[in-house]
Amino acid sequence: MEIDFGVDQIKTLKFWRAILAEFFGTTIFLLCVTTVCQPWSSGVDASANHIEIGIGIGLAISTIAMMIGHVSGGHLNPAVTLGMIFGGRISVLQGLLYIPAQLVGGIVGSAFTYWLTPNLKTLGVTALNAGVTPAQGFGLELLFTLILVFFVFSVTDPAKKIGPAAAVLGIGVAIWVCHVCLIGYTGCGINPARSFGPAVLMGEWDNHWVYWIGPFSGGILAALFYRILFFHGKE
Repeated sequence: MEIDFGVDQIKTLKFWRAILAEFFGTTIFLLCVTTVCQPWSSGVDASANHIEIGIGIGLAISTIAMMIGHVSGGHLNPAVTLGMIFGGRISVLQGLLYIPAQLVGGIVGSAFTYWLTPNLKTLGVTALNAGVTPAQGFGLELLFTLILVFFVFSVTDPAKKIGPAAAVLGIGVAIWVCHVCLIGYTGCGINPARSFGPAVLMGEWDNHWVYWIGPFSGGILAALFYRILFFHGKE
């Protein structure tokens, strides 16, 4: 398995534009995530339910990936980036710089909602539901991140010749599915930047390791499974 460290890339404008794009895209993504989770009420509870939140977050990813995908690949997720490093789709150096850019973008995007929302009650902090143990949360975050990252590898496989519009829409649908299934258990992290930004602003860190180790493990496993066993190859 060949590893590209990408040392030569650091001298190019394209390299730094890609990192900026990941920061910009993740900022917008967390703005969308933290606003769609707000519990608005006017006589009756008007907050979004799991299906609506999943649709909002899934379509946000599709929209932003279409905006910046041609610049950086539109990862918007450190678990996806780590998977892409292990899967040989991105150089090690570029991937390692994507991750802090995404994390800072997550904080900035969450901060916009924090500052601009009247009577703020939540930023959609990911937390384990009552009765869900940390071990169960870890397993669920691992499995659903594996599903997401494996799907990203599959739908973006050059051999499949799927157009960018279909690919980003498909990824949005996959994220919607993950949220509908997982929100009731863990709040559905499957993205360390998505969990980190709200946690920083709200100071809530209970079982926060679940939202790092689970997604990173799932992303790496998905990359290895796809690259070694399930890649799209000729008969």
